Amino acid sequence: MSSTREEPASGRDRCDVSGVTADGADWLASAGTYPRSTLAFWRERPHAPVVLPCGSVFDIVSAPAIFGRRMLDRLWEEGPGSGPVAVFRGRMLLFAAPGTAQRLPSLLEWEEWGFRRRRDGRTQTVPPLLCHGGGDAVTVPPLTPATPGPAASEPTAAD
Repeated sequence: MSSTREEPASGRDRCDVSGVTADGADWLASAGTYPRSTLAFWRERPHAPVVLPCGSVFDIVSAPAIFGRRMLDRLWEEGPGSGPVAVFRGRMLLFAAPGTAQRLPSLLEWEEWGFRRRRDGRTQTVPPLLCHGGGDAVTVPPLTPATPGPAASEPTAAD
């Protein structure tokens, strides 16, 4: 998982941190049917992804990685930032409050995000966003990045 945080020095300074804290792992695991089993699995295999259900603890907004990064930059420029974020298989996963997946399409339509006309007359479209909510499941990337050498036994880093 990655998390993007604003550094106090400047709104443009950020650091990407791979991994997740123990509290972050607990929060993620709480979405599953058997949270203690999920945590035990992550202790044994911190480099393995896991599938978790959406809708009760979090919803996911999935965007192409480059567009997702632009969305995060805009969130940081306009306010307090975002919640947890993960990058997996070319997509950025933004963890959001339950119910977001159901509301996001109408909110984007209301905000007229379907397409915008640029100054040169061409239209600029928003890349396809995937919204995962109640009844959906997502693959959460490994808690720690794969590294050569011995595997860590506990989740590390910050969320």
